[in-house]
Amino acid sequence: MSPRKYKCLTIAEKKKLIEKVEEGEKKSDVAKEFKIPLSTLSTIIKHKEKINAGLEESLVIWLRQCRGQKVSISGNLLKEKAKEFASTLSIKNFAASEGWLTNFKKRNGVVFEKVCGESGSVDDAVCLDWHGKLKTLIENYDARDIFNTDETGLFFKCLPDKTLTFKDEKCHGGKHSKERLTVLLAVNMDGSEKLKPLVIGKAMKPRCFKGVKSFPTDYRANKKAWMTTELFKNWLLTVNGDMKRQKRKILLFLDNCTVHNSPPTLSNVELYFFSPNTTSKLQPLDQGIIHNFKTFYRKEIVKIVLESLDKQLLTANITVLTAILPIDKAWRAVTPLTILNCFKKSDFLKENQENLPILIDDEEPAIEPLVDISGVSFSDFVQVDENVAVSGSLTDGEILSATDTQSNDEDEDDTSEPLAEVSVKEARSSFDTLQSFCLQNESNEKAFQALFLLTKVIEQCEQQNCALKQTSITKFFRKNN
Repeated sequence: MSPRKYKCLTIAEKKKLIEKVEEGEKKSDVAKEFKIPLSTLSTIIKHKEKINAGLEESLVIWLRQCRGQKVSISGNLLKEKAKEFASTLSIKNFAASEGWLTNFKKRNGVVFEKVCGESGSVDDAVCLDWHGKLKTLIENYDARDIFNTDETGLFFKCLPDKTLTFKDEKCHGGKHSKERLTVLLAVNMDGSEKLKPLVIGKAMKPRCFKGVKSFPTDYRANKKAWMTTELFKNWLLTVNGDMKRQKRKILLFLDNCTVHNSPPTLSNVELYFFSPNTTSKLQPLDQGIIHNFKTFYRKEIVKIVLESLDKQLLTANITVLTAILPIDKAWRAVTPLTILNCFKKSDFLKENQENLPILIDDEEPAIEPLVDISGVSFSDFVQVDENVAVSGSLTDGEILSATDTQSNDEDEDDTSEPLAEVSVKEARSSFDTLQSFCLQNESNEKAFQALFLLTKVIEQCEQQNCALKQTSITKFFRKNN
């Protein structure tokens, strides 16, 4: 009797085999297709975790490389990278869960170390009294006309303050970046209207703004990157003008910080100030909306960091301009459901809305923080700038400096490069590529709507160029006649 021959399957074949079984094919049919005994198939499925060994080896190499470059790596960043590697390795249904991360740490001797680390009292009696007044305050306004606004500080360059390192290796971590922005957010009660964010930086014309004519947010600047009385007055007047044009009258809830206390005369905006030391309980934005916004922003920063590492760059080049884009994206990502739930948590909902359950979208991870692992969570990263001042008293010198518009134009510490100029021809070519990409993949109606809006912008620029060329040709012939 001749000895039995065993077929040796490659890693790719084993992955393919497992996929077929998980997709519902009969094990006997799969075994027959791959010409292996059914018992061998069962063994492969039983030990499928070992098939992913290449993923972990790749992660360990990547992690050691980052540590060698003194790059801070958080648990969340590692999970995102694991997902990228899994996609590249064609590992389907890979879940970079908290359990997976815990096991990865144990298997590879990886530990978390805290590099740096950071509360308030609330007047409960005032809160109870305020809840009694609230229904009377809002009864004459529709939900769409009840707004809340607040500022939040943002360390826009900040990387996670928890660093992954290997056991017995000294932890090298960087301090939080001193670069900060103040962001003013405003939203209505039913979540149907999120006003354009107002971003406040240190310089009105940083180098990265050169050649930029359009921004997805509003932008202002002063030396402290703080909200000021004048900036807030101007913002209120803009909102009032918008509401007047829409023939709407709104009720705007806000805190009573000093820069809010000298509002201009407003015809279409009624202001109501929260009592001191109550916003953490009474203000909807503080019940999870700002936290949700920052979660989406930090995730965008994680993506930028990963892209930089993939390009073998030691640091991610996060400028004010590159921060404004994810600020806009993060604000758009906050859903009406999240907003409505936060207003409910602050007891704003009217009687016909009170039966709504306080639920958060499965897509929204911000209000339900990620599970801590060894005292480390993505939520800690999100809240790193939670208590950053957004306004304050200026010294005489700072007041003079703030009124000197020329000295405020550029940030002397700004070393960022301006955007490379993009021609209309290049934009058209890139648009055609995007359009082909959407056609070749499963794209929804929103994707094609975005393409339509983008092509209108490009066509407008093309028409302007044609008009300029026509004018030049006409002038040329006039000169030669």
